Amino acid sequence: MKRFVYSVAIISAMLLAAVTSSCSKEETKSFVVPAEGILVAKPGDSGTTSFDSSNITSISATSTPAGWIIDEIDMYNSTITVTAPSSFDNGEVESGTITLTGYTPTGNTKSLSIYVAIVSNEVNYFNAPANCYVATQHTTRYILDPTMGGRFATADVKLLWETKEGLILYLDMRDGKVTFYLDEVEEDDEPMNKVHHGNALIGGYDESGELLWSWHIWVTNNDPMAAENTITIGGTTMMNINLGAELNSNGSKDGAEVYKSYGMYYQWGRKDPFVGPQNYDFPGNNDDVMYYDGGKYTYLEYVESTDVDATIEYASASPMSLIKGNKDNAYDWLCEGHNDDLWSSTTKSVNDPCPAGWRLPDASLFANLSIDASYDEMAWAELQPIYGLKLVDSETAAEYFFTAQGRRNYLDCRLDIINDDPTRPVPWSGYYWTTTPAADGNAKALYFDLNTATRTWNGFEAARDMHRANAMPVRCVKE
Repeated sequence: MKRFVYSVAIISAMLLAAVTSSCSKEETKSFVVPAEGILVAKPGDSGTTSFDSSNITSISATSTPAGWIIDEIDMYNSTITVTAPSSFDNGEVESGTITLTGYTPTGNTKSLSIYVAIVSNEVNYFNAPANCYVATQHTTRYILDPTMGGRFATADVKLLWETKEGLILYLDMRDGKVTFYLDEVEEDDEPMNKVHHGNALIGGYDESGELLWSWHIWVTNNDPMAAENTITIGGTTMMNINLGAELNSNGSKDGAEVYKSYGMYYQWGRKDPFVGPQNYDFPGNNDDVMYYDGGKYTYLEYVESTDVDATIEYASASPMSLIKGNKDNAYDWLCEGHNDDLWSSTTKSVNDPCPAGWRLPDASLFANLSIDASYDEMAWAELQPIYGLKLVDSETAAEYFFTAQGRRNYLDCRLDIINDDPTRPVPWSGYYWTTTPAADGNAKALYFDLNTATRTWNGFEAARDMHRANAMPVRCVKE
């Protein structure tokens, strides 16, 4: 009996020591607010966001901006609700930071900050679902429909990538709506009445965490849909800015302006954009930098069509995967067969990458274009740094400038601005997809290049057959 009691005593002591030892170590815990902020539309409004936590049993506020009230911290549903001040007579503020502290069962803490603000400026795209949304207004909250008109049971959204850290802020989904915020560019702490131009991709997920769809956010200071940024070709209104670009360089030799005119790259029939080079002259052919989750780097994936089930469904679920051309399928990115309806020449398709009210053009739009004589006769050394050509309409004599930003080639999807002709390689080339299918599983594209030897070899084809795994720029036309 004594031996049994002694054994129990030893075991008890060992358990106590283990507990004491574990308590002395750093306790595992996490406490984050993915949206990082709560924005409301007007004074007195309430707003809610979600938090994620692990081993946090209670949360308290340690500081709150003047006039703001924390209505509820719901530990069961993991939500935080605040109310903005309704008046500003006693030092209340329109924006500020709430500091919250989460407590573990043993009293350890984890703190974080949430930005809260009254944002009266609003752009509501909820009733105009598309695969691309243009964002041009700073200090503004944007509202999107994450279900695409009821097509998807979207439960959550996340930032997949952005080309500038902090390009879009306070991304959140609440009450069936997605919201995000654009900040204003400041220089020497002074506002400049501009947005931070760039591009981003938002993913929508179901309750199990599966990616359902993704949306391109095109942030620019030059509204591509405004009249001053459009041209008319053959009676059709077209954006004079490449999809995803900041401007049209219009023959400038300034490298920064040339680079801002490039825009995104698209494989034929796919809706999702792929970033271009890190600079206008393709140094090292390196991909542009992409950020996610508080400034972390993320990267494109290059996959073989034969190594994955390269279907339409795979492409939609893999918006960061460039699919190399399948040589057994005419270098289409699809693993087998061709789908001519992914981009439509008659109506806007589900996979069309343009904003609402706009779609991709068919090849007939470029039929009357050719190289402007003044550019074709220009000395090579003068034309080379322009990175593009002025094209002229043979019927109207109207002139249009198109940037030569190369492509991502169909073999390995790497960036390529040099023409691949082995007999006369050129310093740059330009490609623009159309919706028109071509023979042998190809599709039509506007094409031009600059020759290094003689201007008489400057190449131009209004409708060149190209393999569909090429990723190339596009211009949108009005529906």
